[in-house]
Amino acid sequence: MKITVLLPDVTTTGIEIEREIFGPEADIILGQAIQTDAISDKIWTSCDAILAWDNMEYNAMLMKKLVKCKVIVRVGVGFDNVDFAEAKKSNIVVCNVPDYGTGEVADHAMSLLLSFSRGLPLYTERVKRRDWTRHNDTTFRLDQRVMGIIGLGRIGTATAMRAKSFGMKVVFYDPYINDGLDKALGITRADTLNEIAENADVISLHVPLTHKTKGMLNEEFFNQARKNPVIINTARGPVIKLPDLEEALREGRVRAAGLDVLPVEPSDNSQQLIVDWENDEEWIRGRLIVTPHSAFYSPTSIVEVRKKACLEALRVVRGEKARNCVNAFYD
Repeated sequence: MKITVLLPDVTTTGIEIEREIFGPEADIILGQAIQTDAISDKIWTSCDAILAWDNMEYNAMLMKKLVKCKVIVRVGVGFDNVDFAEAKKSNIVVCNVPDYGTGEVADHAMSLLLSFSRGLPLYTERVKRRDWTRHNDTTFRLDQRVMGIIGLGRIGTATAMRAKSFGMKVVFYDPYINDGLDKALGITRADTLNEIAENADVISLHVPLTHKTKGMLNEEFFNQARKNPVIINTARGPVIKLPDLEEALREGRVRAAGLDVLPVEPSDNSQQLIVDWENDEEWIRGRLIVTPHSAFYSPTSIVEVRKKACLEALRVVRGEKARNCVNAFYD
């Protein structure tokens, strides 16, 4: 079957994986663009499937051009850069790849936590100056501490199981999870977000970015914090109101923060917390780690996500039902 597959915003130059799955007759087009207008209307109107990364906005205006397109697959978990409601109106299935890189992200979340619990950021800076002072207020023992998980999907569950292996007590908040999973996993359910704020020593975020989750960790939440928690975010940057986190860190209501994601990526001067950290301001020294939205990354996970995205697109183009539809296309 002759099909045209567009990779509008992919940064790779190799398409061996895509070619292997779609076959030699498929026309695979690499856009290597950031803006939609960098790709001609002729290409947009000719594609049967789109493999979308996270460098471009797939909005309502673009959907009008996709007259042949049957499916947009987000090559990743998050799909907040795709207007999936408008896609449904245009008879386009929108899918994601929810089950790749689960271990990588959970490991990354725990790595951020372990770095603080053992004081690694501050110790590293001190030793570079030949300062061997051992006192470090960010360090703490994990055993019997409370890990608060917000969002108990695949990654949240994997993180919870890792935290348990360190002797932590796990409490989760997820209003979309049915009763009973907590008993199966040996963890405790919180009925409200405030319960997490009040009881957790560590708070790890594992939610998608929606209108309900945007800014869910804000001044009100941090004011409820009772145990000077460590905040870990490997989900989406806008889930935390960054100025409110900065204030909570300054006032000591939050012990430390490990952020793999930011509201603005790459960061700019609008994010004062990050500017102070970049400038090695004393007040934030040893209390913040920022990584470049890389929690998902390993060479193995990239191969996995590309293969799974291709297979999902191929299913839809062939007339089969998608496995991971996110825009209620079949409802």
